[in-house]
Amino acid sequence: MKMEDRVIFTIKHLLKRGSTITLESRLIEDLKLDSLDLLMILSDLEDEFNITIAEDDFLNVVTVNDIVVKLRARGL
Repeated sequence: MKMEDRVIFTIKHLLKRGSTITLESRLIEDLKLDSLDLLMILSDLEDEFNITIAEDDFLNVVTVNDIVVKLRARGL
């Protein structure tokens, strides 16, 4: 499974809503995520990729693709 698919799957699993999630989906505006949701996504991504993510690393994340770019920058 590609990284993009794994990130989208992780977010979908958390949302448990029928939202359509694409790489262009904005986390807050489109998916209606709040700060707790974002922390839960970070935690799930840590588990999925077996890494540790500092919250500060993801302060400027706006879209799903931003998450993918940040993870790729870590060599994943």
